[in-house]
Amino acid sequence: SLSPIERTIVRLHNQGAPLSEIATRIGKKPGTVARIMEMTRYRVHGNGSVRQQDGVLRPLERTVLRLRERGESYGEIGIRLARSSRRVREIEKYAHFKLSEARA
Repeated sequence: SLSPIERTIVRLHNQGAPLSEIATRIGKKPGTVARIMEMTRYRVHGNGSVRQQDGVLRPLERTVLRLRERGESYGEIGIRLARSSRRVREIEKYAHFKLSEARA
């Protein structure tokens, strides 16, 4: 039940696009994209947090997902966590996989 712009934002975010890139692609300001993401998260999950099932996730995975939700790039997160941007991307992908398995 998401609008076309919400589906586009969610799809780009899940593909790993940083907030600034999503904003550029859809012609909106980064703050607007962040608000749309937050509203979408609230509408879909009912509590404003995507990661209520994070009992299945390791702390590192939760941290990566939280920082990606805030719009940080893989490189920025990698610097923060002393990991390569490639490794951060793998951690995010695996965390999404674990969450999808937990929902099934």
